[in-house]
Amino acid sequence: MYGTSVADAERAVRAAERRKLPVPAEVYEARRLQTAVFDAGRTPDPERPALPATAVEAAAVIRQHAEALRLADVTRRAADLFHEEADQRFVSTAQAAVPKWVAGLDKEFKTLVGVVAKAAARLPEDVSLIDPKRINWNDPAITTAYARAEGAVVQLEQLVSDRASISAVAGSDGGRDNTLFSVAALPEPTVQSVMDQGWQDLHPVIAQWRDLHQQPVARWVYLVRQQALTLGLATPGQVRERAGCVHLWREATHARSAAQTLRGARDLVTQALSA
Repeated sequence: MYGTSVADAERAVRAAERRKLPVPAEVYEARRLQTAVFDAGRTPDPERPALPATAVEAAAVIRQHAEALRLADVTRRAADLFHEEADQRFVSTAQAAVPKWVAGLDKEFKTLVGVVAKAAARLPEDVSLIDPKRINWNDPAITTAYARAEGAVVQLEQLVSDRASISAVAGSDGGRDNTLFSVAALPEPTVQSVMDQGWQDLHPVIAQWRDLHQQPVARWVYLVRQQALTLGLATPGQVRERAGCVHLWREATHARSAAQTLRGARDLVTQALSA
């Protein structure tokens, strides 16, 4: 019916409530309206009355029951005429609130990233050692830093999940690496940065992020330490834009490699970036 559903809108509202973000009154009113139409569309048939003892009484009871059945049926049919409009009104009001909800998460996101960054300074440089099975539990400085990083990462993971629930009502974030691009952005490629082989500094960061998917603490420590990507919570639609930036980097880098001369490479890169 529509790109997003009532279930998407409901998840967005619940995530906003969970994060204690202000939910506009029109969102709640649209939800009540949608629920009322939904409930009316599922009006049950009235329970059949007991058969009276006399024919005269039976005829009257049957007529009354028939009228009740007719009213229930007409109510369901009437509600069906309104359900798409009611659903879309709820979805639309939730969509309109998404930008402010995502912006409302940004302060907490930055605070938690700061906690991880501070803890990262006391954790091993080798991210493979940032693991509960491998860290030195006899070193109080390391264990304290790990505990703080872990606590912040748990909250970051939930925040990122809630952001995804909120943003989904405004449209899909896309596919592969959408979690990374919901919290980090590559620099936009320029002719000079491509000619300077800037992609060589960028693609290992993405690859390492993928490799650490089962080690969330190490993953976030790595992310706050690296300098190639800029951390920032993505607004609706921005995840796809950030993913598109990866494609642009790759296309321009391939164009550079295909050229036979330096001038030819610059021309091909310019063409790839302006396509």
